[in-house]
Amino acid sequence: MPANKAQADYWASPAGLKWIEHEFALDTAMTGMLDAMLNAADIVSTDRIIDIGCGTGASTLQTAKRASSGKVVGVDISEPLLERATSRANSQGIQNASFILADAQTYDFSTQPFDLLVSRLGMSFFSDTVAAFKNLSAGLKKDGRMIFVCWASVVENPWFEIPKKAAEERLGSQPKGDPNAPGPTAFQDCHRVAELMSQAGVSNIEARPVNIVLTPPGGVAGAARAASKVGPAARIMKAYSGTEIDEGAIERSVISAFEDFSDGKDVRVPAVVNLFSCAR
Repeated sequence: MPANKAQADYWASPAGLKWIEHEFALDTAMTGMLDAMLNAADIVSTDRIIDIGCGTGASTLQTAKRASSGKVVGVDISEPLLERATSRANSQGIQNASFILADAQTYDFSTQPFDLLVSRLGMSFFSDTVAAFKNLSAGLKKDGRMIFVCWASVVENPWFEIPKKAAEERLGSQPKGDPNAPGPTAFQDCHRVAELMSQAGVSNIEARPVNIVLTPPGGVAGAARAASKVGPAARIMKAYSGTEIDEGAIERSVISAFEDFSDGKDVRVPAVVNLFSCAR
C-alpha cells in the first residue's frame, strides 16, 4: 500500500477533482505565488527539474518554459490530475515536460538525479515529512536545490478565512484536527518545517513568509466561487453534508466580504505563503 494512500484516494475523489473543474480560476489566482517561487529558484535554461505535487500541470509547464533547454518532470499521486496535465502540455506543444504517477515520499528518483526540485503547494501532504525530504534529497545531484512554497495559516489568508467563516456561520464549526496533519496549511509554521528539513539532513535551509496577492478572474463572483470550492469551506460543506442551497448562501456571503478587495473590475486578495529552500 502506498505510504500516502489517503492522499491518493482524496485527489482522485470528487473533492480533489475540483482542481480540474476550477483549474483556470485557481491557476490564475495563484499566478503571483508561482512567479515568486520560480523567481527564487533562479532556473538555468539547461536545468533538469522535478516538480512535486504538480496537479493539473500549471507549475510544470511554467517551469518548463524557463528551463527551455532542460527537462521538467511533474510528479503527482492523482492519475486524473496527471491526465489533465499531460493534455495541457500536449495542447501547448511543450516537449520538455513529462509526468510521473508516483508517491513522491517513496518513489526512487535517484537513477537520473535532478538539478532542482520545485513545488507549488505540493510538499505539505506527506504522511512522513522527514522520510519524504530524505527521499527527494536523494533524487538531487550533489548540491542540488529544493525551492517550494506552501500556505501560511488560514487566519493570515482571507482566501481561506472568509469562506471558512461563511461556511461555519451557515453549517457549523469546522471539525477540529491537528494543524500539522498533512494538508494545505500543514507547513504554516516555518520553524517547525525548518527543523524537519534539518532532521532529513539537508543543508542551507531557509524558511520565510512572503506577502503576495491572489488575482482570481471573474470579478468578485468568480473569486468567491473559486475560494468556496476548495479549502476550509469545502471541508465544512462535506462534514455537514451541505446542499446546493447552502453552497449558494456561502458564496453570497463570500461575495459580500470580497467586495473589499475589488476595484470594481479586478479582485486582488492579499495572501501570505511560506517560501522554503535548501540544498542536498
